[in-house]
Amino acid sequence: MLKQVLKRLGTAMVLVAIGLASVVYFMKSSKPEVPTSTHKHATSEDHKECAAKIVGKELPGLALRSTTNTPISVEALSQEQPVIVIRYLGYGCSHCIEQLLALQKLSTTLKAKRIRVIAFSDDTPEQNQTVMTKYGFDPALFTLASDPAKASAYSLGAVYPETDGTLTELHVSMVVQRGRVNFAHFDSKPMMDVQSLLAQVSGLSYR
Repeated sequence: MLKQVLKRLGTAMVLVAIGLASVVYFMKSSKPEVPTSTHKHATSEDHKECAAKIVGKELPGLALRSTTNTPISVEALSQEQPVIVIRYLGYGCSHCIEQLLALQKLSTTLKAKRIRVIAFSDDTPEQNQTVMTKYGFDPALFTLASDPAKASAYSLGAVYPETDGTLTELHVSMVVQRGRVNFAHFDSKPMMDVQSLLAQVSGLSYR
């Protein structure tokens, strides 16, 4: 009788141990992974590595919205004309606005070369329309686009979640032709040498 009791007790203990092990395994496997970044952002050389990842490749999908909250397809636009794509940090970034105004001063050249400028941030369509009106951006040349939840910035690799919970956000200037990234510049500040940016468009043929 005692042997049977001890045998049953031993079996029960084994089952309990297996059950506890299963619970521990489930808890570990269901624990969400915390996104981390092993990328360095200290120097311009680090940012060049970001740009090098997309130059010469197909443009990642960009989920952009116009000032009327309609979708914008940079890929489709670039099939007909070269597109300069700017990722900036919103209307609150004075240097970003300076970059856009520097491009606006080249409107005559932009028109002659049939270049379109799509500048996006996570500002709302309403905020973008206010900026368009305030600074007199020509809607035939410039589009200020919204990037909800920074989805497009993430797809480009311009936003990195860090281990301390902060986000590293980079400015991006690109030239896109027929859906392909011909030139890209990533940095912690806007690319103010817009003449050099414009020079990247020279030689692009749409014949």
